[in-house]
Amino acid sequence: MLDRPYKTPLILVTLLSLILWAVLLPPITLPQENPTTWEVCFSPHGECTNAIISELNEAKNSALIQAYSFTSAPIAKALLDAFKRGVKVEVILDKSQKTQKYSSATFFFNAGIPTRIDAAHKVAHNKMMVIDGETVITGSFNFTNAAEKNNAENLLIIHGRKLAEKYVKNWQEHAQHSDVYVGNGVTKGGAVFQKLVREKR
Repeated sequence: MLDRPYKTPLILVTLLSLILWAVLLPPITLPQENPTTWEVCFSPHGECTNAIISELNEAKNSALIQAYSFTSAPIAKALLDAFKRGVKVEVILDKSQKTQKYSSATFFFNAGIPTRIDAAHKVAHNKMMVIDGETVITGSFNFTNAAEKNNAENLLIIHGRKLAEKYVKNWQEHAQHSDVYVGNGVTKGGAVFQKLVREKR
């Protein structure tokens, strides 16, 4: 019973300290992932090409590309500019781009950009880019002048790391079975090349 007078002030001091701590100190907030945002444009004449170039101009670390047809000089230049400033650019193209004549595969190869040919499918019809592991560009829009000026196409730009991770994983799966383009319509490695080697034995 004698120690009660000493306990009461101690409790009051503790409560007062907690109240002051809660009032004076800023609240602790845990870091949260940025919300997913998106933009969309439609062609013809929907400025889709400029939207792609704008995203590529902001690239800092990486740009993974899958394309069925790639004839847009402005987009190719934006990729090359990104590559020259140190962005890791890698490209997977449909087998229709593997030709002895000058093609997008030849352009990228001559620029030093790692280029693969996906010949494991009847048509490698993907049209997508993943920039810096957090921005996905996709849709029906081929990277061509015709898609910008003549065709009815759609382009979707999504800023979201979780979705981008899924696209990166899919890109890597296609890269594993694609052949490395070495110029002049020639490829080596990849699942298709390995299959031909086995058949020749």
